[in-house]
Amino acid sequence: MLSHDDKVKLTHTDDSEELWKLVRDSSPDVSLRASINKNLTEDMAVFLAKKKNTSSELLEILAADGRFKGSYKLKLTLCKNPKTPLKVVLSLLKFLRIFDLGDLTKNQNIPINIRQKVEYSLIEKIASLPSGVKVAMTKRASPNIIIALLEKGDRNLICSCLESPLMTEDYLCTVINKPGSSPLVIKTIAEHARWSLRYRIRYALARNYHTPMILVTKFINTLRTADLRELYSDRSLPSSTRPYIFNELVLRDESVEIPQEERYNLSEDEDSGFTDTEI
Repeated sequence: MLSHDDKVKLTHTDDSEELWKLVRDSSPDVSLRASINKNLTEDMAVFLAKKKNTSSELLEILAADGRFKGSYKLKLTLCKNPKTPLKVVLSLLKFLRIFDLGDLTKNQNIPINIRQKVEYSLIEKIASLPSGVKVAMTKRASPNIIIALLEKGDRNLICSCLESPLMTEDYLCTVINKPGSSPLVIKTIAEHARWSLRYRIRYALARNYHTPMILVTKFINTLRTADLRELYSDRSLPSSTRPYIFNELVLRDESVEIPQEERYNLSEDEDSGFTDTEI
């Protein structure tokens, strides 16, 4: 077995096989010395950039190596390595393709400050992205990007976001409870075959002004009595929804006080989605 000193001497070798052995060596010092070998190839540089024990110093050297200035593989690999210095990563991000940037946002091995930087960059670009790219991004990017796509999308894009494996009830409840969420987003969630069956989603939708009334009445019938009482006492609840909650509580033989200043006159045709409320 070669000693450390022997390995260091070999770092100037012209033999490709020997150089590969040194590149794969577990010693950071040997890897560092091997990186300056004039015969170092792009594949060797990428291998070094992937190694967990490669030092930040060597990663910075590889990023600045003029021999690999045009290497996309090396740039991407350096951005994926959590030990690559922040200033190096930030200088390389502008060279990466949109889908690779999306992949970076959900890579938990990458420091959160870098992921957030990439997310901000992508969110700024969403409006200018082709429709097909936006749809593809719903499968490639982080939940924050998917939420941004959802909030700015047409019906097709919204549906793609709702089908994303990264979408969760928590994220959707946040969207539903957000004052600025568009009527189209709310309506699409309310009509979704899977998400509209979730209890928390139904509760949130029942409180939202943009949920179609025919669906609100359907959701109300499935909510627990305690939650209906909570909704009924919520002053932010749409005035058109309150009579239906009152009616459902009465049907359940629950005592509920109607404010003296309000008198409900429920239309028999609930499909119309309108309620007459006299004050």
